[in-house]
Amino acid sequence: MLLERLYYPNDYPIRISVASLVEDPLHYHTDIEFVYVLKGEIELKNGYYTYHLHAGDIFTNSGNEVHGMRAITEDNIVAQVHVRTKDLSHYFPDLSKACYRTYSKKASDKRYERLRELVLSLLLKNELKDFNYKSECLYLMVDTIKHLNKYFNLFAFDKNMVVGFDRSNEVAVERISRICQYIYQNYASNITLEDLSDMEHLSSYYISHLIKDFTGMNFREFLCFARVEMSEARLLGSDHKISQIAGEVGFSTTAYYKKYFEKWFGHDPQTHRELFQTKVKSDLNPAVYTELPPGRAIAAIRAAYANYDPHQVAENLVSSMNLELEVDGDAKPITHFSKGLQVIITPADFHALGTGLFEGLSGLAPTKVILQEGKEKETADKRIQTLLSVGFSVESRDTAGGRPKRTKDLYGCDSIIYPIWLADRLNKSGDVPTEIYLRDTDSASGAILQGQPSPLTAGGIKKPSYFIYAALSRIKGDIIAQGSQCCVIRTIREGRPAYAVYAYNCSDSLMNVCQREMDKMDVKHRIDDFRDEMNLGVSINLKPGTYSVVRYSLTPENNIFAHMASLNFRSDAISPHTRSGMIADYPLLETYIENVNTALNVNFSMKGPGIQLAIVRQCAAI
Repeated sequence: MLLERLYYPNDYPIRISVASLVEDPLHYHTDIEFVYVLKGEIELKNGYYTYHLHAGDIFTNSGNEVHGMRAITEDNIVAQVHVRTKDLSHYFPDLSKACYRTYSKKASDKRYERLRELVLSLLLKNELKDFNYKSECLYLMVDTIKHLNKYFNLFAFDKNMVVGFDRSNEVAVERISRICQYIYQNYASNITLEDLSDMEHLSSYYISHLIKDFTGMNFREFLCFARVEMSEARLLGSDHKISQIAGEVGFSTTAYYKKYFEKWFGHDPQTHRELFQTKVKSDLNPAVYTELPPGRAIAAIRAAYANYDPHQVAENLVSSMNLELEVDGDAKPITHFSKGLQVIITPADFHALGTGLFEGLSGLAPTKVILQEGKEKETADKRIQTLLSVGFSVESRDTAGGRPKRTKDLYGCDSIIYPIWLADRLNKSGDVPTEIYLRDTDSASGAILQGQPSPLTAGGIKKPSYFIYAALSRIKGDIIAQGSQCCVIRTIREGRPAYAVYAYNCSDSLMNVCQREMDKMDVKHRIDDFRDEMNLGVSINLKPGTYSVVRYSLTPENNIFAHMASLNFRSDAISPHTRSGMIADYPLLETYIENVNTALNVNFSMKGPGIQLAIVRQCAAI
């Protein structure tokens, strides 16, 4: 079928692919499409004209236009962006009537450069798939269409090539835009200059000259061009007689249709059908391309950015790392993963946290709670019974040894760096603390942050490490893949395989902050100075089915250390009554569903220090 019905996963109105192209046979669809050549050269047939597109060229198909592509160079990379027109109609009511023409022969054009910038930003955000990326992509698409409407929604002719035209006269441009849209919407009707004159409240003479001046054709020629252009879908998508098609698109005679068809296409309609009907996209003649994995796609987009503005992108390229990890979901285990967490609590914890102690413990899911006994044996027994009654396994420990005395303040342990350090130690050696104190010691000065490795502050505020401890204590299974900054663990949930994938972005020197005595401000500056970016694409080969993805992200901004840093670490700036309930932040959360045929791709993107965890599990059959 010539008409291609586009599928948009998860009802998201933007569909993007970055691929190495062999051929995309002739077809048309009702939605807008952008073609951006990131590398190499392709040939794109759109209507009567065949364009030779090079790296950096953008072609926009407005919908209902017959088009197809084939590679000129084997080493090509082409991005295709489809936009479901109806979903953006509340922003742009006339979007379905648009006649975009973005091809330009000019080496430099500010309007074209801005279009490049918008489309590249859209491609990069889509491939990075950072949190809330879909909303950001949608906003970028709205900006892109605004730009198209302002500068590329009209066309003229340079010999036989469709090009843009001078837009210096805004009033005239607005009029010719309405006229062109009216002609394309009503091309099959008997449109006259008088109809356009009545619509614009101008003389027929003025309208005639307006069309000629802007498009390079008189009214009758332009109308016949629109009719011929719109006839191609009928010609290649049906076996209707040429005479019938001529009448359907508005020509009074077949001879008249053939005359204008041959003027633009170079041969008569029947010859065109014989030449191109076998080149229509179908199940027997599908598109042939190889979609790029996320890492390669990101690198190609960044390279295109560098060509667009080398000075602007050079810094980002230096500090950016793109990684790929392909995982067999049924791979043999590298080693077993099970980190039972034992949490030590003291009598002072009960006084400081009250009932919040139980909430803090439950979130960590410890295999054992170790209660340090106080002086009163009877009170300790009651606390043990209370802990047992709510489901904790409890061990009583004599306090003779007491809590180890602090020898230095490790403020990195209060920050985003500590959970990354824990994940890195776990990934490289499996050596992480499995016995921890629930909260920091009480501070005589009332300081909220004290440079201690406990997951809670003395006042019960969750530090970033709380969430990595909570995650790792719950995940039990087999490690099936590891990278320099990532790990994939297979587990079983409700009788079906599930996968936990964690990835982190940091440098060895920054992680060393967790082991060094350092002022709080120095730690903050170290975090701020680390701007490296990591993009990781993890492809898990899975059995066909529907899978849910739940992804968590810890960032430099979303934690107690960052909040205190913004207050110059002044603990007196926060009321003691609101500290634990009002200050602690939870990880960013994103959830979505993917339909998998062979593999599921999960992309991790981090700018600056961070850690992300994705839980992938197969959904039950409905």
